[in-house]
Amino acid sequence: MQFETEIKKTEYQAELEAGSIKLLALDSSFLGKLKQDAAVAEAAEFLQKGEVVGLPTETVYGLAADALNPKAVRKIFQAKGRPQDNPLIVHIAKKIQLQQLINEDISEKAEKLMSKFWPGPLTIIFSKNKIVPSETSAGLETIAVRMPAHPLILAVIEKTGLPLAAPSANTSGFPSPTRARHVYNDLKGKIPLILDGGSCQVGVESTVIDIRSKQVKVLRPGGISREELSQYLGEEVILASDLKDKKVLSPGMKYRHYAPQKKLYIFNFTDKNYVLKQALKTAEIKKVAIITARESKFEAEELADKKIEILKVFSHDQPEELAQKLFHLLRKLDADDSIAEIYIEELNSEGIAEAVMNRVYKAAAAEKYSQPGGGDN
Repeated sequence: MQFETEIKKTEYQAELEAGSIKLLALDSSFLGKLKQDAAVAEAAEFLQKGEVVGLPTETVYGLAADALNPKAVRKIFQAKGRPQDNPLIVHIAKKIQLQQLINEDISEKAEKLMSKFWPGPLTIIFSKNKIVPSETSAGLETIAVRMPAHPLILAVIEKTGLPLAAPSANTSGFPSPTRARHVYNDLKGKIPLILDGGSCQVGVESTVIDIRSKQVKVLRPGGISREELSQYLGEEVILASDLKDKKVLSPGMKYRHYAPQKKLYIFNFTDKNYVLKQALKTAEIKKVAIITARESKFEAEELADKKIEILKVFSHDQPEELAQKLFHLLRKLDADDSIAEIYIEELNSEGIAEAVMNRVYKAAAAEKYSQPGGGDN
């Protein structure tokens, strides 16, 4: 079915763009007003009828459908062109919804994590209830659940009364969308409605963890770092990929993701002379973009009369800057016909930088790089 896809804003767009999204997500009065908004009501109506809608979260925009409606969930896969063996994350607004979805008692550790990090970019794996269709869990006996920290999606969930399956609202494999216009560019004609909640404040997807065994495993690095989890729990938290566990319990573990159509190369600044030499060869014909830190120095004479665009858009001391900008920047450069190739400086994989580099590695054309967080291209 073809749709006349619309982007709509609520009456509270100024507040959504100017304030702290997490604080607004915790403001019950603000959520109450949002639930009465016409755009929220329209999104809720589409979802209750089994359609899919683009919704903002604090991480990236999601493509939402009723998680308990198999036909609606299949529309997510159709719109995205997503492999159907890739499980979806289910989003809830109240903890009471979790009991409906899972087939286990909530552990003390899960309670502790939820009290600290929900609402927020943390997804937890549970054993699923039989009411959750196999389409949502990709045939697994587990389900991935989180409570997002964006008032707009929370208001829609509360308005519908539905748990929402919502992977990133992009064409499968492309850079994730962090603005409503990104969703429109990928899915125009495939979905009826996108709610504009402003730019996503985290910029990379949620951290997915499995706490069902003794050792806490990160299946996908994301907006909550391993260091934060380890410090809060007082125990080691490991990457599932370090265990060579091939079982795919989370999105982002199996397929190539986050990739622009143009070739993307990663470099360490200590190797910048070699990288610059390679870039200069390409730049004799077409323009090359180099994404680098403000503190990383290129000599001006090295770039004289060359078609190289240096984008100093982050600091190594503030990797969250690159997290917020990464997907938008990749999409912008991908759309620039004058750019032939993209180079990006590597971050030290600590804190949220681990999640950023997970996305960059998965998007990169250079096959020699490993892929922390699971999965090869």
